[in-house]
Amino acid sequence: RDTMFQSSAYGRRANVETTIEGRVIFDMLPFMQRNHKLSSYSLNSVCSEYLGQQKEDVHHSIISDLQNGTDEDRHRLAVYCLKDAILPQRLMDKLSVLVNYIEMARVTGVPMSFLISRGQQIKVFSMILRKCRRVNLLVPTLKKSGSPQGDDVGYEGATVLDPIKNYYQEPVATLDFASLYPSIMQAVRYYIILVNTHSANTSTQYNLCYSTLLTPAEANLLEPSMYKKSDNGHYFVHASVKKGILPEILQELLTARKQAKKDMKNAPNEFERAVQNGRQLALKVSANSVYGFTGATVGQLPCVPIASSVTSYGRQLLEKTKAFIEENFTRSHGFEHNAQVGYG
Repeated sequence: RDTMFQSSAYGRRANVETTIEGRVIFDMLPFMQRNHKLSSYSLNSVCSEYLGQQKEDVHHSIISDLQNGTDEDRHRLAVYCLKDAILPQRLMDKLSVLVNYIEMARVTGVPMSFLISRGQQIKVFSMILRKCRRVNLLVPTLKKSGSPQGDDVGYEGATVLDPIKNYYQEPVATLDFASLYPSIMQAVRYYIILVNTHSANTSTQYNLCYSTLLTPAEANLLEPSMYKKSDNGHYFVHASVKKGILPEILQELLTARKQAKKDMKNAPNEFERAVQNGRQLALKVSANSVYGFTGATVGQLPCVPIASSVTSYGRQLLEKTKAFIEENFTRSHGFEHNAQVGYG
């Protein structure tokens, strides 16, 4: 049957879907379109790029003539059919596609067919359902709107510092937050220690989740020490009061990813290394998808207070890090390096 896949991440694409009960139909064309940016997605072009091979040059209009022709004609047609079948298989092996998808299915708890035919949201939703079931929490079923609900549900995104354009002959240091948004959602202690060394408050936790979000009325009933108000005015209880479901999911994902990267490094053979690499990539993608899931206003569980608080803390972290590099670091360590942030 003809199908139409559409998502904000991958755009809109038409495809033909084949269903065989008890089999996973894995079409390499939509996989390549989703995961690789290429000028052409023909089998010849893709195989030339990744395998250094090409299929036989047989136009579909002459297939009947070759079949009805000589032994040499049928041999040419047979080689064409064999290559058409073997090249996608070699492509799958080369890119570790099956290993990566099996690991993604294991991590997120969805069938392989969902990974092929559906977007990012179903994976996060599945992880939330799995986690909530263990702790006896119910997940509401919200009615999806057909289109975004207008400007009132929008929120400010991340900060991008304008680049200082130049040709740099001196070395430029590059700093990176490790899993910034996932780290913010679970609990961020490191910035307190790094940026605000002299602060006594070294246990600030964000603990952003559906299950920790308070209304202003609910916050008024609690002691101020029990919750934190984000820069954009939303209240979340501390993990000491109630650890959120999303932070728990993220903590498990990031801990498992660290272990997978360690196992990949110590893998005894190439296959095991490919399996662990597929696992750590699946864990990374899954962790990074959680923030987007909460901010998708046309989604299964949209929660703008969570998404907007994440980006709010992200902006705060970026600005504090910039200030630390350009001011605090020079003063506290006595270096006269005149550091300047060139981009962020």
